[in-house]
Amino acid sequence: MGLRAVRLSIASGVTVALVATVAVGTASAGSPATTKCPSAALVGAALGQKLKAPTSQAFPYAKICLYRGSGVVPTRVEFQQDTAATFAAGKRNAAALGSVVNVRGIGKAAYGTKTGGFLAVFLGNESIRITAPLIPLSKLEVLARKLAG
Repeated sequence: MGLRAVRLSIASGVTVALVATVAVGTASAGSPATTKCPSAALVGAALGQKLKAPTSQAFPYAKICLYRGSGVVPTRVEFQQDTAATFAAGKRNAAALGSVVNVRGIGKAAYGTKTGGFLAVFLGNESIRITAPLIPLSKLEVLARKLAG
């Protein structure tokens, strides 16, 4: 398993570090790559959005589901192979960029950004990461509970 940091320059000159955990290996039975994307109706109802059917990308270690709505940035639900160590590293990196809070009662561990927009849930050997700009953490929790169910 490795960790890769990507830097994006924004027009204002501010540099934002985005951290993505990259697991190396082959897909196994029950791999996140074979996970079916949740329906747009389920995701939209939980988040209070009207979304189009998802498009997806599958990798040996992950599946990314994108839902377009009225906003510029699509809602993203990612299922990814993970370990406790890489999940904790992701939390530390997120905390370095802003205020992060623990979310109780979902999976083995969960955290989100205090202002909303992002929530990650660790399930044991897999994580679910939800990115939905401008959506409050409370709504992200509703979706995460349905997905982690």
